[in-house]
Amino acid sequence: MSFSSRSCAISKCALLLSVLLVLALPARGQAPAAVPPAAVAQSLEDRWYQLSLGGKPCGSFHEWVERQGETIRSMTETEMSVGRMGQGVTLRTKTTFEETARGVPLRAEIVKTSGAAPVRCMWTFTATDMEIADEQAGRRTVQRRPLPAQGWLPPYAADEFVRHRLASGAKELRYVTLDPESGPDAVQVESVLKGSADAEVDGRTVRVTEWSTKTSLIERPSAEFMSSDGVLVRSTTDLGVGILESRLTTRAIATAAAAPVEIMARTFISLTGNARALSGSRHAELEVTAKDSVLATLPSVGAQVFSRTGAGAARVMIDADASSIAPPADVADARFTRASVMADSDDPAIRALAQKSLVGCAALPLARAEALRSAVNRFITNKNLASGFATASEAVKSRSGDCTEHAVLLCALLRTQGIPARVASGLLYVPQSGAIHNAYGWHMWTQAMIDGKWVDFDAVLAPDGPRFDASHILTGLSAADGASIDSDLSRIVDLMGDTAIEVRSIDGKPVAASKGSSK
Repeated sequence: MSFSSRSCAISKCALLLSVLLVLALPARGQAPAAVPPAAVAQSLEDRWYQLSLGGKPCGSFHEWVERQGETIRSMTETEMSVGRMGQGVTLRTKTTFEETARGVPLRAEIVKTSGAAPVRCMWTFTATDMEIADEQAGRRTVQRRPLPAQGWLPPYAADEFVRHRLASGAKELRYVTLDPESGPDAVQVESVLKGSADAEVDGRTVRVTEWSTKTSLIERPSAEFMSSDGVLVRSTTDLGVGILESRLTTRAIATAAAAPVEIMARTFISLTGNARALSGSRHAELEVTAKDSVLATLPSVGAQVFSRTGAGAARVMIDADASSIAPPADVADARFTRASVMADSDDPAIRALAQKSLVGCAALPLARAEALRSAVNRFITNKNLASGFATASEAVKSRSGDCTEHAVLLCALLRTQGIPARVASGLLYVPQSGAIHNAYGWHMWTQAMIDGKWVDFDAVLAPDGPRFDASHILTGLSAADGASIDSDLSRIVDLMGDTAIEVRSIDGKPVAASKGSSK
């Protein structure tokens, strides 16, 4: 593909890889195209890129475009591998987007694999809306969403737009596209010409133009280097824990075997003061700052209150026993109660687990939610970091996983009882984990709407202990409703490697800074 589609693609790679590093989000599997061609298609483009992270090869990106009659089919395949505290996790994805030669969207398909059963997401476009159908192991959920505002461009139409703008000598590029892999919301892309430079492509030096590109998928910009014929030859994005680079190359080089890149330890945020009392605490006051002086706004919901003290700093107060009133939009949002492919509350196995877990439990929603939280902790017996972001249905079969599987399974169980639920992402204080100590690490838990208020529940905490504690920092929320979950958790990418935390007090007692507490 050309410069435009690749700009969106590298942002997706950054998003997917970053979230995979900290939460083991969905592994992606290869899949057939949305509509297999009935005849030989004409190849318009075919390119391979090698992906590297922190200077070490971590995977490949393949993109190609075919035309069959009046249908243009844009396809990508991505494979990336990383290490998570000694356990390797591989991410694979294949996407297909079909549009007419006039730029009218027709259909798209993505396949996500976590465990044995792939999750297939299919998009079908009409003149006014889109049908989004998710399938896994014979089960199917369907929802309809309105199209983005008029003016957005499918992938190949976006490529053509950029080619024409470049031919006219444009120094700035702005357009809106749609990426089903990142959810049904429009993606804004902005690129600004910075100058020219030399780049190496398979042993030869070529003159390229350098562009600074930002997309609405992540706030971090990418440096992109493009040849005179509009082909992207290199792209870099600073993820805070390493530079993610894509480089145009041959298939053999791009797909050469590479060991998983171990960088998860870099995602932890070390503390200067001894904060071990955070585990099990009820109240905490924190100061959160951004190293680049621009701190994203964090949610004030459930147990957390976020108060900005400057452009790059804020005070975060956590009251583990507190809740927050759900706004009318949340109360009316059907995504929090309906079954989805990630949290399939209609799955007979999940409903059976809920029924078994609530035997003898009081009818009060809070009591039932706590009983289900404890049940998830006891039910998932193989707690590990090797799983991808499995669906609740897969977690109930395997009884294995990390915080993500605990969170989505509890979310699905709550929905079987008509209790609105969603997953929360953020940070959890870690007293000790291998060579890491006295630090915050990325985490996921669940929020339930109880009597019109959002309440936090962490199924990783001891089943006989409190449902939540003040060692959590909330950064994002997701309805866990399919393909959009990656973009819902994108705040992780923006905060990773750019955030400093100072614990001011725990349960009303000041925390003094001390030396030798960092990892």
